[in-house]
Amino acid sequence: MTIDQSNKVFDVLKEYAGAHESMRNDFVWNHTSPNKCSEYRFQGKLGFGGKYRSERNTVDCYREDETPERLEIIRVTNKKLSEIKSNF
Repeated sequence: MTIDQSNKVFDVLKEYAGAHESMRNDFVWNHTSPNKCSEYRFQGKLGFGGKYRSERNTVDCYREDETPERLEIIRVTNKKLSEIKSNF
C-alpha cells in the first residue's frame, strides 16, 4: 500500500468507524514499511477489538462486542473500503 492509499483507508476508518486522528501516522507507517502489518487495532466505535485487516481490506471487532449498531458500522465501513480499493 502506498502512503496515499494508506491515508485514504485511514480517512474511511476515521469517518465511518471512529478511528482517532492521532493514530494516522502510526497506521500509515505500519502499512507502508517493509514489515507491513496484516491487522491493525484502531478501536474507535468498534471497541477494543476494532481492527482493520489489510489482507482483506475489511474491519471487524470481537464477536462478543458485536451489537446491531456495531455490525452496521462494520457493514458501512467495509462497503466504503471496497469502493476506495477499486481505485487503487
